[in-house]
Amino acid sequence: TYSEEEGTIAVGFENQVDEEVKEARREEIMLLQQEISLAHLQSLIGEELDVVIEGNIPDDGVYIGRTYMDVPGVDGYVFVESDRNHMSGDFVRVKITGASEYDLMGELV
Repeated sequence: TYSEEEGTIAVGFENQVDEEVKEARREEIMLLQQEISLAHLQSLIGEELDVVIEGNIPDDGVYIGRTYMDVPGVDGYVFVESDRNHMSGDFVRVKITGASEYDLMGELV
């Protein structure tokens, strides 16, 4: 949402947008972005991608990784089902089997 910044021209504008309106607009944009993101990630189902492993979910047989398209702190993860042991930094080939709004799911090829 917009916030007033000292030293900017906008800080002195009259008729500022109400906080409730700002929040409603933000929510509308976020919902639209979730739809866009989900559609894009669903289009990757069935694709094979190289994934770098960043960690794992202990006792779950699931590893957490990223593709070349994913920026840490911005993009989601690829959750990889595997019964093999992998270390952080390993590259694995993954077939994408599912998607949520921000993350992919896959299995080793």
